[in-house]
Amino acid sequence: MELVDPRTLLLVANLLGVLCALVLWVQARSFPDDIEGLRDWAKAVVLVACASGLASLRGIVADSLAIVAASAMLLLGQFLLVIGLRRYAGRTPAWRPTLDGIAAALILIVWLTYGSHSYQGRIFVMALAQIGFFGVGAWLAWRAEPAGFGRRFLTVVFVLGVAVAVWRMATLSNAVDEIDAVFDRNPVQQVYLAMFSLGVLGLSIGFILLANERLRVELEFMATRDPMTGVFNRRAFFSRAGIEWARSARSGRPLAAITSDIDFFKKVNDTHGHHVGDLVIKDYANRAGDMLRVPDILARFGGEEFVILLPDTGLAEVRQVAERIRREIETSPGNGLPRYTVSLGVSAAQASDGKASGIEALIAAADAALYRAKERGRNRVET
Repeated sequence: MELVDPRTLLLVANLLGVLCALVLWVQARSFPDDIEGLRDWAKAVVLVACASGLASLRGIVADSLAIVAASAMLLLGQFLLVIGLRRYAGRTPAWRPTLDGIAAALILIVWLTYGSHSYQGRIFVMALAQIGFFGVGAWLAWRAEPAGFGRRFLTVVFVLGVAVAVWRMATLSNAVDEIDAVFDRNPVQQVYLAMFSLGVLGLSIGFILLANERLRVELEFMATRDPMTGVFNRRAFFSRAGIEWARSARSGRPLAAITSDIDFFKKVNDTHGHHVGDLVIKDYANRAGDMLRVPDILARFGGEEFVILLPDTGLAEVRQVAERIRREIETSPGNGLPRYTVSLGVSAAQASDGKASGIEALIAAADAALYRAKERGRNRVET
């Protein structure tokens, strides 16, 4: 069976790289700024594509381009893959001493090309570099968030890249000596170049999948969270509360609610400005949230109004929780914020059926208690 021309495989890698880089660049322009790394990956894929394009011209252009320049582009491209993953994870890229190592590798490539004329030596150096870059890439990909198919797919592609490089080193004895070595048609070289072409595509797909999953998580967060404080919004609260009400009906355990208002909040805004008012709202959400359990649900209903749902909590327990919050808020908030207080109303119920409408009655009862707390002087808890 006739084998595929190696030049064709390299040209395929070149074209795939250009197309993948275009997709990555478009993604980078349309994604939120906090999803970083896409531009680095687009540049990396362009460099890898250009490297394969130059390598396909071996024997047509000078070795300084087909070997040395192509090797430089390939090494820099692999390094940018790692840089992109570090940016994606929110880490500051570390350029040195890796760039020094790349420079040293290129000096060695030049000597192996023009000095010792060692084709096997060049393969060994480039394969060793790929093992290093792809090994780090696999580790970073496995630690990337969110955990999902994209992360696993990208990790597998990196691991396969390491395996191919190890296999290439193990088969050095099968490599021919020089001249048109890169275009020899032995099966080892053919498989290696084919994996190289597919690897460009696989890495691009993997990173796009990972970034898309991150975007989906962020969109879900934005749809369920209050943008100022990060706690649940009203819609997400009632969605979660309906589940807890049904669970309470099944288990026979009580369900409690706390409604709260920051006292004289308008005065805070009028005296200190709306910016300080926003910081006070964030401070309350943070300090109240720190005093709750993992299953408890804290939501901002609007303005300075917050609601807390506490599963498996009776009336006496929820009053204790509300008192702890009131006492904590009464203390100085620090960070230059003015002191403020909060009024709270609490209620508890045992769900008699799974209908989520009972939640509204539970919140209404806590609201009525909150209004009594305001009428009786504020900075207090009413049941």
